[in-house]
Amino acid sequence: MAPKISVVMATYNHAPFVAQSIQSVLNQSFADFEFLISDDGSSDSTSDVVGRFSDPRLHFDPNPVNRGACTVTNELIQRARGEYVAVINSDDYWAPDKLEIQLDFLERHPDHAAHFTGTIFIDKTGAEIAAGATDLGDIFHQPNRPRGQWLRRFFDVGNCLCHPSILIRRCCYAELGLYDNRYRQLPDFDMWIRLLKRFPIHVADRRLVFFRLMPGENVSSHTETNLVRAANEQYLIACGFFEGLERSVLVEGFADLMVFKDPPSPEHCEIEKALLYFAPNRRLGRIYAAIGLRQLFDLLRSPSHRRILIDDYGIDDLEFQRRTATANAFRQLTDPGTIERAALIRELKRRAFGRLRRQLRRPHP
Repeated sequence: MAPKISVVMATYNHAPFVAQSIQSVLNQSFADFEFLISDDGSSDSTSDVVGRFSDPRLHFDPNPVNRGACTVTNELIQRARGEYVAVINSDDYWAPDKLEIQLDFLERHPDHAAHFTGTIFIDKTGAEIAAGATDLGDIFHQPNRPRGQWLRRFFDVGNCLCHPSILIRRCCYAELGLYDNRYRQLPDFDMWIRLLKRFPIHVADRRLVFFRLMPGENVSSHTETNLVRAANEQYLIACGFFEGLERSVLVEGFADLMVFKDPPSPEHCEIEKALLYFAPNRRLGRIYAAIGLRQLFDLLRSPSHRRILIDDYGIDDLEFQRRTATANAFRQLTDPGTIERAALIRELKRRAFGRLRRQLRRPHP
């Protein structure tokens, strides 16, 4: 008989923490679950630590090759037999009643696809970190919203849902697809956008996940590499943010920014989605401006959209040209200081080349 819940854990180089993570799952007040663990080629003793546990619900697959957390997590989800799937990181741990509380909510609300919780941040030693003492603030403590407003929050600010707090109906992965392993920093954010385009979610008021922060070691740490990669992934996700978003959810979340609060046609909806990228956004304004220009460029090439853009929005080729001059998506390249530095470099190269050319012209002794 299949268990009610499948708990999945991809482990990687967390030998000091993984035992606490596993024990927090085995100690859950709700016990009808299978616990699927797969190691992602750890180079420390993580596999040895996991191998010491003996519980009929636990199934461990040690892998010698590192392939990425998304790949391993996706494989575990594909092996899962439970009606629900819970994800846990191998350096975090749960409160004892986490699964019981979440399952109770989803069983009573069959229209909701997933349930999340708040978090308590802890450091490498397990000591609690005050929310205000981190770059993340209290990001995972969120009020509940309708789907459109969740997407608006994501569009304006970014992710605010804690992945290792999720309990989700397994059928959702079948409908939406699994995590995209091309993303390293934001695969969960990409999944939440896909999820909320289709289903409502709920965030518990309680903090049921102890989320470990290790600066420079976690994939979520604010290192330069992670920040650069996250910005690029944010751009890639933003390009398709509104794809497939139904009209009612669009209006629910973004009507205050739209020209037509009640778009009269599918073409109007597509135009409104493109224009949302030009709305003021201090965090991602330049990235969004580049996307908005690309989408307007394509819409102006479509005869049906072009007519509506001109008649209902006053956007023709001249207006598009004005936007290309004012939506400075590539400010760094057009910044006067950058231009001056580039000119100086060109001048230095010219002088160096001139000196070299004169030296080559001199007769040899």
